[in-house]
Amino acid sequence: MKPINFDGVDANYVGSYNGIDHEIWNHTKGPIVALRHSIRAHYLIEQKFRCAYCRMGKKESHGLSWDVEHIIPKSTHPKYLFEPENLALACKECNLSKLNKGVLVKNIADNAEYPRVPGAFTIIHPHYDTYSDHIEIAVLAQKVSHRPKNRGKGKETFIICDLVRFSYAFAEWEDFNYAIVKEFSDYIKRCPGDATKDDIVRFMSTLNFTVETDF
Repeated sequence: MKPINFDGVDANYVGSYNGIDHEIWNHTKGPIVALRHSIRAHYLIEQKFRCAYCRMGKKESHGLSWDVEHIIPKSTHPKYLFEPENLALACKECNLSKLNKGVLVKNIADNAEYPRVPGAFTIIHPHYDTYSDHIEIAVLAQKVSHRPKNRGKGKETFIICDLVRFSYAFAEWEDFNYAIVKEFSDYIKRCPGDATKDDIVRFMSTLNFTVETDF
């Protein structure tokens, strides 16, 4: 993902930041308003209108659907308030769950340079990590399930961003494996009696339960 490059008025405002007062982020008047819009517009394109953490898409572009996410929380490390590689877009649900939770493997000093290596973070970093290396997303009958692929970043992102919330949709099923079996079973019931082996093979080849998650 390409980080934003500030220019013009935005660059001047970022350059004047003292690195301490992160509360300016929430101001409703002044240059910060246009700056937040610039950041949101940039990362919407870079992220293909998908959340950095759950990778679910939304068509809207306004701030009622998207939060500009500070990967390392601005409240704990205000120096990184405008660090381009610390910025991404998150859906309201993921951002609310993540809040100010720590995401660093080791504590760093307030004046330290931004850690630009994936190993410094406990969760999937949208700038440094490949999402599909850590989490698989499956969709079946308009229901979504996130599966951590490892006990490191996959599991930590799953927990911190409450991705289990998507699995609640499977409450009427025993589990996702049962749902897949049910999908096959329902097809067999619908299958014409004169369907050939080739007909069935063609159908089977159209089934794909996982979705593309990388930007």
